[in-house]
Amino acid sequence: MNASTKNPERHEPRASADEPTAFGTRAKRVLIADDNRDWADGLAVLLEEEGYTVRTAYDGREAIEAAYSFQPDIVVLDIRMPRLTGYEAARVFNRHPSSTRPILVAITAWAGESGKLRAEMSGFDHYLAKPAEPSEVLQLLKRL
Repeated sequence: MNASTKNPERHEPRASADEPTAFGTRAKRVLIADDNRDWADGLAVLLEEEGYTVRTAYDGREAIEAAYSFQPDIVVLDIRMPRLTGYEAARVFNRHPSSTRPILVAITAWAGESGKLRAEMSGFDHYLAKPAEPSEVLQLLKRL
């Protein structure tokens, strides 16, 4: 999804998730939220091997709770999750000030233009259709 489409009700993400902080440049923090535990855990292992700091959550509400303490740079959210959908979680993340708002990546089986449009309207910055291979997600994250 192209983040150049402006939505006046949401904050824009930081230009880069790996920008210098008060402590210098650090590893990107990625929060993965998917109710498919095997997929989420597999992606977490791959990202950790690539030098990312990773946390996993298995539903939308757990993702929001984890984000408060973890403060991720990037959040990868499945759309169809229990307790809180990826769309609902994205709207919560979009309430953050632009200096703390993570980059949001939607992963969904709801492919097609309507899925992309709904993800964009919910505040996602990027969109991947399932079945998304972990290597495809890694390629996207390396560009962020």
